Amino acid sequence: MCYDKGNFTKGKNRQMLGRTHFFIGTAAALAVLQPQTVPALVAGAGAAAIGGLISDIDVGTSQAHRDADKITTATVAVAVLTILAEYKLNLGIYRRLTSDSSVLRLLAGTAAFLLICAYGKQQPHRSFMHSFAALALLTACVDIIYPDVSAYFAVGFLSHLVLDFFNRKPEKLFWPWKKGFCLGLCSARGLVNRALLGCGMVSLAVILVISAPAGRLMAKIMRAIYG
Repeated sequence: MCYDKGNFTKGKNRQMLGRTHFFIGTAAALAVLQPQTVPALVAGAGAAAIGGLISDIDVGTSQAHRDADKITTATVAVAVLTILAEYKLNLGIYRRLTSDSSVLRLLAGTAAFLLICAYGKQQPHRSFMHSFAALALLTACVDIIYPDVSAYFAVGFLSHLVLDFFNRKPEKLFWPWKKGFCLGLCSARGLVNRALLGCGMVSLAVILVISAPAGRLMAKIMRAIYG
């Protein structure tokens, strides 16, 4: 095992790519939690994708800063697509959301989530945003906003920590403790990353094919397109 007491090495080749985290995080959450309704599938997949991506908004090198901007854009895109799906297909997500939360609760949870992310974005890479503390705090915020999807977010986030634990740049899992941990088994942009990306894509596709809610969602989409 490799570990580091705070002097994180820099380099764009040492972190798993966002696509890998996106597919692995989403597939893991859907496999573990097995949503049984269309709203749970769509909202859960969106929350899992955000959970799988959000850790990499933290900033290191200038390249990492550009990568962080891409992660932020991808996170916003996932949220927008989920909202668009709800608007176009009337999935019931909004109804469920408003039945669980007041406007004040939604605003408070969203504000807290954004503040934590704003703080995390300014921290060194693989520090706060790659810790169990961030996992707990952000999951709590999601639970305030939309309790139904907090577990999906948590699984997506945890999958990110697990994947990064295998490569060569330590992560401060027990932040604010300065020591970082990793197994040092692989680099991020090599064969292992490509294999994980492929596994994530195939796994997600299989889960969606065999999922009953996914079939109902496809039927809704077909009706929306063809009337």
